Amino acid sequence: MSDYEDYCALIRFLNAGDTSKHSRKKHRLPAECYTLSDCEYFFTLCARHQGTPFTEPELAVAMVESLLWRKQQHHWSLYTLCLMPDHLHFLLRLETNEVRYFNGGARGILPEGVLNQVAGFKSFTTTQVWWKQGGKGPLWQRSSYDRVIRYNQSIQQAASYILDNPVRKGIVKQWKDYPYSRIVDRW
Repeated sequence: MSDYEDYCALIRFLNAGDTSKHSRKKHRLPAECYTLSDCEYFFTLCARHQGTPFTEPELAVAMVESLLWRKQQHHWSLYTLCLMPDHLHFLLRLETNEVRYFNGGARGILPEGVLNQVAGFKSFTTTQVWWKQGGKGPLWQRSSYDRVIRYNQSIQQAASYILDNPVRKGIVKQWKDYPYSRIVDRW
């Protein structure tokens, strides 16, 4: 069996835990997988019950700037991003093998991973941007859609999907014409 097949078998095993209807849905991967710096992460964050909040240019610019600030603070390689009227796609890679830890209270000392960093982005943009611009309630859905791209999977395919989102939706003819879609770091 290859390393990739071993990895997939491990993930299937770890995800086969409690499937009762009362258990909270867990991320597809164990939290430790979100601390790895040898893979890329593809995230989709959706607006919650707000329709299309990112059609407001001031809010859209603030979302993009906040994501770029988060990239600097956490030393990400942020390959692509696209802020659509009701959701945000981005593709990143953690830059360092050094894992930081935080006190998770009753959960103990936990490794800080990209999920914690994305949660911080969502919290900041809700309280410091959305609410200050007059928004009410939560801006983002509670969870996110995420994928880990590893081994021989294509970064190019994921990046193209993100960049071409406004083209597929008929907003623009070329992704470069959309003001909230860009390549930040080369892969």
